[in-house]
Amino acid sequence: MLDIKDKVEYFNNLRPIFHYSCRRGWMNDPNGLIFYRGYYHLFYQHCPDRTVHGPMHWGHARSRDLIHWEELPIALFPDKNGTIFSGSIVYDEENSSGFGSDKSDPLVAIFTHNKETQGITRQYQSLAYSLDNGNTFEKFSGNPVLDMRMKDFRDPKVIRYRNKWIMLTAAGQSILIFSSDNLKDWKKESSFFTGDLEKNEIWECPDLIRFSDKYGNERWVLIVSQNTLDYKKTGVRYFVGRFNGTDFFDNTGKRTLWLDFGRDDYAAATFAELQGKYIQLGWMNCWAYAQILPEKGFRGSMTLPKQLILEEVENCPILIQKPADEVMKEIGIVELNSGKWSGEIMIGAFLINMENDRGRINFTNGMENILIGIDYTKGEISVDRSGCSKPEWGNEFGEVRKAKFTRLDDRQLLVVVDTTSIEIFAAGGEICGTFLYFVERPFSEIEVGGI
Repeated sequence: MLDIKDKVEYFNNLRPIFHYSCRRGWMNDPNGLIFYRGYYHLFYQHCPDRTVHGPMHWGHARSRDLIHWEELPIALFPDKNGTIFSGSIVYDEENSSGFGSDKSDPLVAIFTHNKETQGITRQYQSLAYSLDNGNTFEKFSGNPVLDMRMKDFRDPKVIRYRNKWIMLTAAGQSILIFSSDNLKDWKKESSFFTGDLEKNEIWECPDLIRFSDKYGNERWVLIVSQNTLDYKKTGVRYFVGRFNGTDFFDNTGKRTLWLDFGRDDYAAATFAELQGKYIQLGWMNCWAYAQILPEKGFRGSMTLPKQLILEEVENCPILIQKPADEVMKEIGIVELNSGKWSGEIMIGAFLINMENDRGRINFTNGMENILIGIDYTKGEISVDRSGCSKPEWGNEFGEVRKAKFTRLDDRQLLVVVDTTSIEIFAAGGEICGTFLYFVERPFSEIEVGGI
């Protein structure tokens, strides 16, 4: 169990305790997530010298348990080909890339180089490899390995499928799919798009994961982060369907599926090499206000690591989310019923039993608050953080967020609080909501009751 003796220092420095944040500078998208030789490796978009978005590097941290993180030296620096945007890492066990040695198989990073010349932006895909368990990386001398001569062509996710490498990249409102035998030479196979995006909307950060049902049948989930160019609408969307090695076929139907109804889960990605188990991290922030929120020498953190499970909910396949077991063992859970619970609430996990058809949960310090409302007659949940918002943070921070759910009989909510964030899991994991907050002093009371 976590035993934090200097919680006040964490609070004063706006520092989360069991969510990863870098020591200094700016951080956004998680990159290159992989479990390798006993460590969860987290790489991430990083600008070490300022607390706003700038020349991107790949920061690096590792953990054995997803909660105690060791920050390591920067893994990838900008170079003549541009700054280092998002990407993924694979374990090339068969050394198909030729980067390995007699002593070590390579970890290969596939990332986007972003280059701006006289106001013109070009993005292309490049490689780097590590022969020392991910501690250091050498860039491939033949970079870039894939150039479509496009402005928006980024965030490669690479997986192994039937003796081939498959790469997904975001390209405006489409996901492009490529294949390769050696990670260096790529062939375009197909593209996936829905045609339902608004004119100024784009997709970023694709992920493709495979589930098998009890009969051994495959189901594939394609995850994309959907953003508007003015940053007013952001979120992580997903599709459930089939993949045959060249094309993804969406079977979702007319329903639009979102991973998180909050504002503060973006660029979500899963760890490679977990052998059929999927643990996901996202950037816990939102572009609408990420560069203007309070900071103390660093900006940005990651969401709680969440396990993803595909289940049928009223004949519709849904990603069920729950905090990773490793994390909950460290945090511990306090169970609450209707009434008031008093005490310093800066960190903790609260399992709340809702006894009314229409209920509310209020986290407050007497001056500021976050209000959760839930209606089991309508299957609707809402979160209102206007009670701890400021006008200069914009309308997006203070808006009320809502979501629908179908599991009406599950009357428990798990609410995880950590210094400046609150994450809500409802309806047995059918619903997840992630929200940042900033208050003058920690919450001191939880009020649970009916409406």
